[in-house]
Formats: sequence, structure tokens, C-alpha cells
Amino acid sequence: MASRRKPAPAPTRPRALDAAQHGEPPIKLTGTQRTLLNEALRRGEDVREQVESAITSYGRWILGAVFADDAAAALDDRTDNPVWRELVRRAGGPTLKVTRHLLYVAVRLAARDKRILDQSWQGLDAGRKELLLPLGTDERLREGAQHVAKFNLTHASTKQYVTELLRGSGRAPAVRVTVPRLVQRVQRLRETLGSPAILRKVHDLRETTDPADRKEAADEIERLRGVLGELAKALRKR
Repeated sequence: MASRRKPAPAPTRPRALDAAQHGEPPIKLTGTQRTLLNEALRRGEDVREQVESAITSYGRWILGAVFADDAAAALDDRTDNPVWRELVRRAGGPTLKVTRHLLYVAVRLAARDKRILDQSWQGLDAGRKELLLPLGTDERLREGAQHVAKFNLTHASTKQYVTELLRGSGRAPAVRVTVPRLVQRVQRLRETLGSPAILRKVHDLRETTDPADRKEAADEIERLRGVLGELAKALRKR
């Protein structure tokens, strides 16, 4: 009789990430370690500036060249602009390895930069501007930027601030669903779970996993199949 194999232990979070998440006090460093840290910080800031500069430049180019510098058109989720629609369709694929999320963020930041001239917004880094985008309107974004700049909020604090604002106004963060994005998510799920390697591994789990755990997983998969069936039905309706 084959011996039962122990299931692999669940992956753990890197210790540094876990410590940062829980706000541990700064680590005491030697002089040499502090010098190394300062160099790492400097290089990290160089990377941030380069990445944000590239994203900002790309977004401004698309706003000007594709949308004729029309910020309202660039922010319109129902735009029929054919070049933009084709860009979005290709994003994340072999001809445009920029993710759709980054593409949307680049254009939205460019459009908001054109419309919101307040120094608090203009002076924020692209990362915190992106976190403020769910606030939706120019006025709310301007007020949010003023608050973030006044208290010099970190990215984590900015995200929490936006969540609390949306909760206080009685609206949850906007859920953006488009057919290309839906297709991308379903394809990723199918390719991940439907690969031969995963199927072989699942077959192996029958011999190494508790029956109750297997039933729970099977039930969850059945629920997922139900959700996917409802989505398919909704898309086929005329």
C-alpha cells in the first residue's frame, strides 16, 4: 500500500512584508548597514522617478494623440474611439505588453492632470494619485489630494483614507467591468486551473487530502461553475 504523502505546507508571507504590514518600529542598524540602506533608498527613488515619468509621458501622449487632448473623452468609459479600443484589446498581449490596468491609469492620470490644476494634486506622486482615482470627480480628487499632501500620507494610509471616504459617502469602490477585462480574467483562470499539471496534481490530492477538505474544495468549484454559468447566460441575452 502506498504511503500517504504529507501535503505541502502553505506558503508563508515574507517576514519583511509581514513586519511592515503590522507597523514594527525601525530596525537598529550599524553604520555600515545604514550607509547601505541609504544607497538602496536613493536607487529606489531613482526607479520610482523613472517608472512614473514613463507612465506619465505615455498617458500624456495618448491623451494628445489619440484623444486630441480631450480629457472628457479620455475619461468616458463608453468612448467609441477605435484606436483606444484597439489599444485596450491588445494590452497585456504579445503586441502590447503593458497591462490594461496600467494603460487605464496612465490615461486617467493624464486627463486628471489636465483638469485639476490645484498644486496639491499636481505635486503628488503618480502612485498616490492612482490611489485617489476611485473618488471619481475632479472636486473630490482635489480635496483628497489636499488632505494627502497636508498630512503627507503614505500609500497605505492614502488607500485607507479613500476607502473610508467611499464608505462614508455610502458608495463602495467602483467596480469596472468590460468585456475584454472579463475575457482576460476568465482566460487566466481557465489556463491556470485547466493545465495538465494542475489536473494531475488534483488527482494526486485525492490520496493525500482529508475527505472533508476535498468536499469543501469540490463544493466551491461547483459554486464557481454556477457563477460562470450565470455570466455566460447574461452575456448571451439580447
